[in-house]
Amino acid sequence: MKEALVLMAKAPIEGQVKTRLIGALTAADAKQLYVAFLSDTFALMEAVMEEREELSLVLCYTPEGEDEAFEEVEREGCLMIAQRGGNLGERLANCFGDVFALGFDSVITIGGDSPTLPEEMIEEAFDSLESENDVVIVPAEDNGYCLIGMRKLQPRIFEDIPWSTGGVMAATEARAKDAGVSLIVGPVWYDVDTPEELERLKEELGQSKGTARFTRRVLKELAKRAKETGDSPQ
Repeated sequence: MKEALVLMAKAPIEGQVKTRLIGALTAADAKQLYVAFLSDTFALMEAVMEEREELSLVLCYTPEGEDEAFEEVEREGCLMIAQRGGNLGERLANCFGDVFALGFDSVITIGGDSPTLPEEMIEEAFDSLESENDVVIVPAEDNGYCLIGMRKLQPRIFEDIPWSTGGVMAATEARAKDAGVSLIVGPVWYDVDTPEELERLKEELGQSKGTARFTRRVLKELAKRAKETGDSPQ
């Protein structure tokens, strides 16, 4: 079975990424941190690929034409395709459609906001698609999701969703039910979008020494700089 693991990501451009962290961080530092998030996500994807012989990696990026911005990201070769669509639902549906059109049998997309997402969650998601399940989701604590996968495009579950609100997961489950789609919901994880979530990430990395090495290094650099200047990293 040909599988694709897709990273949906914004080009790491200063002032355009991790904007909810700007204030707690400078725009430049927020961009640097996002580059680290993406590098750690690619490291995670490469680890999954080592365990799955038929897996290919894809970067589905926005905005179109900014592919060179990813040169800062530590990653091995992968297929790159531009996102298409006016809102997140359209971009996700088009991404799945574009990747399935390349001949893949199952497709999973993840974002670049969860640098410590456990590898086993992705493995289990792919395994669940080998049975009769149509869609698999790893929910996020903010009631969105960190991962969504399919065995074929199910565009209905991306329609009429209140994106960027706390109602994403409930609406997605409702659309799946309306469409008669079998949906498997995995364990909850978390995105890092806010200063509070960044503090949680720091705490997690303090307890686990073997994950997210790029993010760990950037956070260490930011903390060292703040200590040397006597300022908070703003």
